[in-house]
Amino acid sequence: MLVTVARYRAITGDQVTGDEAVSARIEEATELLEGELGRPLEQAERTERMQPTRDGLLWPLATPLVAAEGYTIDGHALRGSTPFLLGYDFISDTTSAPEVTYTGGWLERTANPSSAFRLPVHIERDIAFAAQALGQTPTPLAVPAGASSVSLGDASVTFKDGYHPDPADAGVSWSKETLGYRYRRVGGYPPARTWA
Repeated sequence: MLVTVARYRAITGDQVTGDEAVSARIEEATELLEGELGRPLEQAERTERMQPTRDGLLWPLATPLVAAEGYTIDGHALRGSTPFLLGYDFISDTTSAPEVTYTGGWLERTANPSSAFRLPVHIERDIAFAAQALGQTPTPLAVPAGASSVSLGDASVTFKDGYHPDPADAGVSWSKETLGYRYRRVGGYPPARTWA
């Protein structure tokens, strides 16, 4: 878990909610954030098939990168020791894209206070406050977010096409700094990737 119950309590001031409920909310908040960012957060060994960019770099989902046997870590990318074949189709070839096992992601801050891979404070705080918000009963707004029209007689709310409010994450918001960690594809058309 990226945020401990003790850190949650220190950040939010919530001393009342039980440890089990806090842990479950932290996990849910972390999953919501991973979905928003399009990348896993917790440090682990993962295997991904990655399409290289034209300069031969591979861009894993989970960063910061800790290790990748046979590759050199180049910022948030991996560089292979041998260049890819000259005939490689960087635009549409997803079948011969290399499958790479690497270790990447963040560690819980208090587990190793001197680690370069500690979870940034703004992400820790966002997860803690999101976990707290998940436990709150949302107060209905006069006009719900995303509504295109509201009628008081017979109480109806219409939302824009394609918009579906999710009551589970009402009140959950992410800081600008945290959203800056969103996964951005670099070049090419990589295959759809999932992480485990």
